[in-house]
Amino acid sequence: MSKFEYNKITDSHSTLTGTAREIIEIVAKYEEVSKIGIGYITHVPGGRKDIKFLKINGGIKAMVRGSGAVQELYIYTSEPEFTKSKISEYFK
Repeated sequence: MSKFEYNKITDSHSTLTGTAREIIEIVAKYEEVSKIGIGYITHVPGGRKDIKFLKINGGIKAMVRGSGAVQELYIYTSEPEFTKSKISEYFK
């Protein structure tokens, strides 16, 4: 997926980790999601998949951990709890 396939993605940062790309492909399809901001990548040791959520104005911030990196995603949604539950289902 190129980042331009979905018009909901902002283009302030263009690099995505594999795990963040998977999350974007899931949530970009939902009507409730109006915009996805791609944030910074921080390299970390280890490679377990994990996700943490923080509530922000207008949506949620997802800290997505994959193979040796954590990436921030800002997901603007009218239904934050629904969106969080759908992402969490993916990580089960």
